[in-house]
Amino acid sequence: MLARWAISRYMRLIPVWLQVSLAALVIIWLVWGMVFNTSKSGSLVGYNHTDRPLFRYFVDGNYGGNGGTTCCWSFEGDSVEVVWVLDVTPEDIEAGLEEEEHRVTLKMPEYSRDDQYLHVHFLPDNRVDLIWSHNIRSPKLDQYRRAGDERNE
Repeated sequence: MLARWAISRYMRLIPVWLQVSLAALVIIWLVWGMVFNTSKSGSLVGYNHTDRPLFRYFVDGNYGGNGGTTCCWSFEGDSVEVVWVLDVTPEDIEAGLEEEEHRVTLKMPEYSRDDQYLHVHFLPDNRVDLIWSHNIRSPKLDQYRRAGDERNE
């Protein structure tokens, strides 16, 4: 109630032409941001194709968990930094392995307005592949599963 009173009292001090101009400026700024928005937004979907458990990962500081899907993130620019930590199992500890943190900067993959999911594939030899998709299932999932099956034969 007090805020409403204060706003109406001080708005009377501003000329109507200035109020209209400020309102128009705010509307133009909002429309400009929606039409010419260069950021990409969506969910992260992680896939671990390595022989080590994935402890956690981040894409441009956005938390991806340890696989699965996390929502809702925004990505700026033409490249992203992926940081991931490989975990250890009790067998790994006995073998002398420790958690390993890795990071890589990658070019942002092709993106369309329909895309909602950034798929992050963690591959052997500390490689990472990114792909946008409108579907929660990665277009490259079958390709990487076949490659893993061939590697295990």
